[in-house]
Amino acid sequence: MKNAPWYALMVLAAGSCFGLISPMLKISYNFGFTAAEATDVQYVLGLIPLWLMMPFWRQGKKHIRRGQWPILAVIGLASAATSYTYYSALLYMPASLAIVLLFQFTWMVMLIDIVVTRKVPSRPKWIGAGLIVVGTILAVGLFEERFAHFPLWTIAFGLLAGLSYAITLYLSAYVDSDTSPVLRSAVIVTIATLIVFIPFPPMFVQHIGAVKNFWAWGFLMALFSQIVPPILMMIAIPHTGGRMAGVLGSVELPVAVLSAWLILGEQVNLMRWIGVILILAGIIISEWPTREEPELLPRNPESI
Repeated sequence: MKNAPWYALMVLAAGSCFGLISPMLKISYNFGFTAAEATDVQYVLGLIPLWLMMPFWRQGKKHIRRGQWPILAVIGLASAATSYTYYSALLYMPASLAIVLLFQFTWMVMLIDIVVTRKVPSRPKWIGAGLIVVGTILAVGLFEERFAHFPLWTIAFGLLAGLSYAITLYLSAYVDSDTSPVLRSAVIVTIATLIVFIPFPPMFVQHIGAVKNFWAWGFLMALFSQIVPPILMMIAIPHTGGRMAGVLGSVELPVAVLSAWLILGEQVNLMRWIGVILILAGIIISEWPTREEPELLPRNPESI
């Protein structure tokens, strides 16, 4: 992994940014945002700076190869699906629970890889998946009475968010690293914005006056979700590979749970923390690269 420390720090920073989005969204809902408004405004305010930055960004080529367009389109679709399902689920469940459901992307990536490569995972990956399942049961409080109070569709949406995020992460390792990361991010966010407008029509402009600090909150959410993390991921993941990105990106989970506890005052008992630790341990065990087992994803975009 070339320039490993820098690329590793980029993925860690991106994961930390994503981890802060959950409490930001919960606060924005308290300010009067709906899920549709919170989603639309952050995509729109994330889209504009990316295209404005693009002419001044010197790193990478300023054009996208024909074979890359389908990949970027699917990433944009998956990104929009993640936002729609996750933000909708957050309306009805605590942020510390929603993030655990989202983090089921870790074992879902393994299933995607089985389908794509038709190879049986190694023993560490099965052990890691087992730890993730046990950790999830503890972290979500599956046997606690309060878990049954959430609508079934919110649980399904949380898991669908994990699946779409797994697709995003898996395909990110296939992008052409020679193309400008800002251009790639701008294209992905543009596609995601157009798709998000289908379930969430852009009617937020009619309610700007009804929400205090509408644009400030919108830009803050856009910065931590649609601007900084995508650029960092587009730069780093082609160099780290999807497997190491999965390990480093797992910092999102403790950041989200800790911020939900500190900022939102959500109750996170010892059993749930043990569950979080087991999930992180499972991710590290299953995704840590070894000499015997090569990187799952192709590092050369020309190979696809």
